[in-house]
Amino acid sequence: MLKLENISTGETLIGEELEFFVDDDTLIGEVYLDGDLIFQAFDTVDEDHLELEFYKEYIIDEDDEENEDEDPYGFDEWN
Repeated sequence: MLKLENISTGETLIGEELEFFVDDDTLIGEVYLDGDLIFQAFDTVDEDHLELEFYKEYIIDEDDEENEDEDPYGFDEWN
């Protein structure tokens, strides 16, 4: 699960899949969260440039579900 926070507005979005798309004809980059458009950048030359612009606006917290059952403090290692 992904938790995104807009640095400027404080808006929080939660979703599963983040997709980056750049239209080579218009040079408009778009970022989608679970199929919903959440960000656009103009004069975008490639996906790397789009990601850079996106990460200037959003903080991403990835919830690692695989490690939810692990002990974050290492108590299990003591036994």
